[in-house]
Amino acid sequence: MPRSKRVHMGLAVALGAVGVGGGLAMAVPLTWPGEWSFDVPPSLAVSEARAVKAAAAVPVDLAEVRRQTLKTLSERPTDATAWARLAWVASEEGDIEGTREALDKSYVAAPYGPEITAWRLRFAFGMWGRLTPEIRRQALSELSMTAETRPRLIQDVRADVVDPAGRWAIDLTLSGRP
Repeated sequence: MPRSKRVHMGLAVALGAVGVGGGLAMAVPLTWPGEWSFDVPPSLAVSEARAVKAAAAVPVDLAEVRRQTLKTLSERPTDATAWARLAWVASEEGDIEGTREALDKSYVAAPYGPEITAWRLRFAFGMWGRLTPEIRRQALSELSMTAETRPRLIQDVRADVVDPAGRWAIDLTLSGRP
C-alpha cells in the first residue's frame, strides 16, 4: 500500500475514533440521572386535563376544577378558556361577583374567541340579567362579530339560551341583519 493511502487511512480512522469518543463522552452523563436534568417547564396540559376531568365528573368536583384552573392561569394568565371555566365554577357556587370578574377576564384575554366563542356566548346570554353593562357590551360585540363570520353558530347559540332576556338581546342585536 502506498504511503499516502496509509496516511489518509490513518487520518480517517483517527477522525472516526475522535467522533465516537466525543459521542460517548456526551452520552455518558445521560446515564447519570442525578447529575443531568432537562430545563423543561411543567406541562400545562396536565392541569388543563385535570380541570376538564373534574368538571366532567359526576358529581362535579368544583374545588378540584377551581384548583386546576387556577394552576393553569398561574402559568397562562391570558387563557380565555380557563377564565371562562373559572366563571362557570363561580356561577355554580353562586358567586355572581366571581362569575362576572372571571367572565370579564375571559373577554379581555380573547374578545372574539374563537375556540371559546360558542360556549361563552351561551353562558353570557344564559345569565344576561345578572351581567354588568360592560360584560354585556363585550358579549354583544362578540355576538355581532360571530354573526358576520359564523352565522350558523349564532342560530345554535340562540336555540340553547333559555334566559328570556338573553334571547331578546340576541334577537334585538341580530334584527337588522340579513
